[in-house]
Amino acid sequence: MTFQQFRYIVEIAKHNSISKAASALYVTQPSISKSVRDLEDELGITILDRTNKGVVFTKEGTELLFYAKMLLEQMESVVYHFNKEKKADLMKFSISSQHYSFAIEAAAKLMDYLTERKYELTLREGMTTDVIEDVYAGRSICGILSLTDLNKSFFERYFTSKSLLFMPLASMKQHVFLRKEHPLAHLTSISLEQLRNYPYLTYQQDDVLLHFAEEAINVDTINKLVYVKDRGAMNDLLSNTDSYNLGTGCIVNDYINSNIISIPLEGSTVVQVGFVKRTDVFLPEELLVYIEFLTTSLKKSMPKDF
Repeated sequence: MTFQQFRYIVEIAKHNSISKAASALYVTQPSISKSVRDLEDELGITILDRTNKGVVFTKEGTELLFYAKMLLEQMESVVYHFNKEKKADLMKFSISSQHYSFAIEAAAKLMDYLTERKYELTLREGMTTDVIEDVYAGRSICGILSLTDLNKSFFERYFTSKSLLFMPLASMKQHVFLRKEHPLAHLTSISLEQLRNYPYLTYQQDDVLLHFAEEAINVDTINKLVYVKDRGAMNDLLSNTDSYNLGTGCIVNDYINSNIISIPLEGSTVVQVGFVKRTDVFLPEELLVYIEFLTTSLKKSMPKDF
């Protein structure tokens, strides 16, 4: 196997296409296809499933993709270490997260920190399953998510099975997000029964873990249910209707509509926010700086009643 073969499969993953990868690398499509087949024969695995709609990485192919990215990054690190001129090179990494305003504020702080550097930062927001798979597959170096008392044991076993490590950063009780004009906004705490006749907003129908934190709520019991795709739609609906959402209670100034408040949920479980990484990946200095900004943003935006 060669580093060139690894470059090929990394580029295929980037474009989800052999032909587009070939174009990006200025080589012919047959050359890349043959190189991948040779690697499959050498390792005795199938890296790609070739379909009418394109190529899809197999389970073994996804695992190989992670190691290919890691080896290429290590090779680049060696070059960087011994060639001082490389210090001005582009710094690249990706971060995945659930829909958290504090994760975005931390990214903004990191951009200010890197103002004198060349960088390419990718931020992926999505479902918990997306966040975990991004980290496992090497698409992101870390993932920001949260656990509750109800699912913590399950996810700890799940992380172990995928060689992932969850590092907690902060804990808080679940809260209700709603607008200042909401009929329940005057209360010091709110029960699920009191919320029963109001529209419930959530991100994805098939998500295991939802918005600001994972809600301990059975959607089958909800009378009015609204699914949204992005944080902007969530904030706009919360601030302009009598809908509600459940989560951490964190209010990040300038990153969430000022008309939205959070009130403790009665009988709620504890939410633990943190980040997940592969056990065999070392976080670069810049990512550690991001984690520091994230921790600061969390502490600053946390509800004061916990």
